[in-house]
Amino acid sequence: MNPIDRLTELFERFPGIGPRQARRFVHYLLSERPALRAELADAIRTLGAHTAQCVKCYRWFVKGADVAGLCTICAARPRDRSVLFVVEKDADIDNVERSGFKGLYFVLGGTIPLASEEPEKYIRLRELLSRIEADAAGTGNGGPSSVSVALKEVILGLSATTEGDHTRLLLQEKILPLAALLNFKITSLGRGLSTGSELEYADPDTIASALSSRQ
Repeated sequence: MNPIDRLTELFERFPGIGPRQARRFVHYLLSERPALRAELADAIRTLGAHTAQCVKCYRWFVKGADVAGLCTICAARPRDRSVLFVVEKDADIDNVERSGFKGLYFVLGGTIPLASEEPEKYIRLRELLSRIEADAAGTGNGGPSSVSVALKEVILGLSATTEGDHTRLLLQEKILPLAALLNFKITSLGRGLSTGSELEYADPDTIASALSSRQ
């Protein structure tokens, strides 16, 4: 495969990028000065070296300010550690933060396809249940130099799509026994998110409204 087709194929793997847009990216790079292509290649090469995945929430963050493998959100003392917001992907956290939410997060890593019989292949279900159990017992969410606080609420902040709804129902089924045993509640985002919308693209006011009307 020639380098133009190879790079086009790689761009097509990006979310929301089709063949035509991928090809436009390649031709844009070809039309730019070689220094830009070199800068882009260097940025991609160094991305992995300067980032890490949080050991608690699985969010990607820039290394340097991490404490024992924790991202800046999980390590921050002012956060409300009694609330855990479950999201599909990292980009959702960036958007929710702009809405003013001050709890903690867990990144599922995706949603579950409707026909799937093995949800563990698509989301971090086992890791989520382990995190919830530890947090609800007050042993997992203390953070550095802070008093541990028992989990009181799990918010399922999934997109208002078919797969998002399917994933939310499965999570509710799996988490409910823990909620009954360890005395915390499970809520979902309320009105504000229109059907078919993804959390990543909702504006902060819409997310704030959906949070305030969660049930």
